[in-house]
Amino acid sequence: MPNMTPLNRRPMQHIERRDLYTNLEMRIQYLHSFLDFSSRDIEALVTGAKYIKALIPAVVNIVYKKLLQYDITARAFETRSTSYSGPVDPNLNENSPQILHRKMFLRGYLNKLCSDPSRMEFWEYLDKVGMMHVGQGRAHPLHVEYVHIGVTLSFVQDIITEAVLSHPRLKMDRKIALVKALSKVIWIQNDLFAKWYVRDGDEFAEERLVPEVEPEGYLHGKKVLNDGCEGESEIEDSGMTAGSCPFKNLAPSPTRGGEDALRAGVEKITLEGRGDADDTARRPEDAPVLTGAFAHSAIPRAVGSSA
Repeated sequence: MPNMTPLNRRPMQHIERRDLYTNLEMRIQYLHSFLDFSSRDIEALVTGAKYIKALIPAVVNIVYKKLLQYDITARAFETRSTSYSGPVDPNLNENSPQILHRKMFLRGYLNKLCSDPSRMEFWEYLDKVGMMHVGQGRAHPLHVEYVHIGVTLSFVQDIITEAVLSHPRLKMDRKIALVKALSKVIWIQNDLFAKWYVRDGDEFAEERLVPEVEPEGYLHGKKVLNDGCEGESEIEDSGMTAGSCPFKNLAPSPTRGGEDALRAGVEKITLEGRGDADDTARRPEDAPVLTGAFAHSAIPRAVGSSA
């Protein structure tokens, strides 16, 4: 008589493939579930936002120094396309009007990353950022090839991670929590770029929403980015003095050929701040409340799972 004992199978959540390509909210829920992005990460981002905001001016300058080191990335600021193969204006620099304009939007974007990730609007805007780089949703299309997008995201993550881990007074558990949460957000942003570039799911193209053409920094007709300028009280609250630089030890280093490289390696990034005496982690009852698509679970439910 054969053994009829049923096999003990592990529980498996169902993910509807079509939803990943046609329903942004379902895609975000799946990414959150897979990455264990939970209220703990949201709390780390909310309580650590002022430290990240203090870094933003320096991060913006470092990123654009890097982008202007290569003709293939610099040409996007003149031609709006990295596939253009013509020459680049040799006078293009960090103070050129188009660069100053782009810096303003990068400041706004990084400030947006410090806003409330429990709201679906947060992830909608990250998705729109991806869409705007493939020539859609803009009156004047912009085309930046994905290889440059991915490496720039990694560059930003590297700068911020080292700055947080080098903070002289933040407790290690808070550093770890903030770095983990930021890493998850950046990798979700990476996915929301990739979804506009890769061809996976093309069979569902007719079911996707048609992108709205809106000015940069707007979502559904509402302005969602500011220029990233912080008042003196906010700077002081972050433990910095106006005009100070959190990357004091970041200096150009000579390469083998004698040329200056902006950031071949950061010896140490020091964010000068006060201690944690007035900034202890929130009690569990003070943690942010998940809203919208994430209201029913500390870890947003995956597509196809029960509420």
